[in-house]
Amino acid sequence: MSTESDASSSWLVHQWAVAGIVSAGARFIPIPFVDEMVQGQCRRFVVRQTLSAHESELTEEDLSLFYSASGGCLSGCAATVVRAPLKLILFPIRKVVTIFTSVRGVPLEIMRTVLLGRTLDRYLAAGKLELQNAAGSKGVRQAMQMRSAFEIAFAQMDWRTVRAAVKDALGTVDHWKDAAVSSAKQTFDRQDASSDEIETQPAVRAGAEQVEKVLQRSETLMLFAEFDRRFDEAMNQVG
Repeated sequence: MSTESDASSSWLVHQWAVAGIVSAGARFIPIPFVDEMVQGQCRRFVVRQTLSAHESELTEEDLSLFYSASGGCLSGCAATVVRAPLKLILFPIRKVVTIFTSVRGVPLEIMRTVLLGRTLDRYLAAGKLELQNAAGSKGVRQAMQMRSAFEIAFAQMDWRTVRAAVKDALGTVDHWKDAAVSSAKQTFDRQDASSDEIETQPAVRAGAEQVEKVLQRSETLMLFAEFDRRFDEAMNQVG
């Protein structure tokens, strides 16, 4: 029999999958930096929804070092300014490569987004997040540690089986890619950090439902368990 907790968990996983599909859809938008901005908004959304589900006093800003692609505001902004001209010059080449590698890249982006939420969910449930930073103010001391551990664990995993499964699952949904691109454009146009929702179309939500079925498979759950083990091991190493 399904419990209220199960229903909440199912709802949360659906939010992660939706965000992953929208984030992956941004790779097909032929405008510089849009894909990175949408990716950041989707990851922020995942963190916000996960914190909300746990009724945590933390905010997504407290965990920015965990999920932000820039790795922090000051250093991230400085690095962006330095890299921006080169990225603009290389953009046409990068975009062609990104599109041609979408068969691999789309499922991986979805998995990365789902695991971001799942890892935070797991740590919140276990009470493993330290709420005080070194200065004694509200924050999470191990946010950067979690970021490093996540990258290490994700890189160590063999995602080929789940990649193929996600690709096949999305292939059963008509026009999911067009809907994902449209949703990504809407997400970029809004750029509202306080928004609690991501604008989606029915095909994106249908795609998320198919992805959820893949996430429930025994082989996927085994991969998740292995990722958890490697993440925790990496946390001990980088701590």
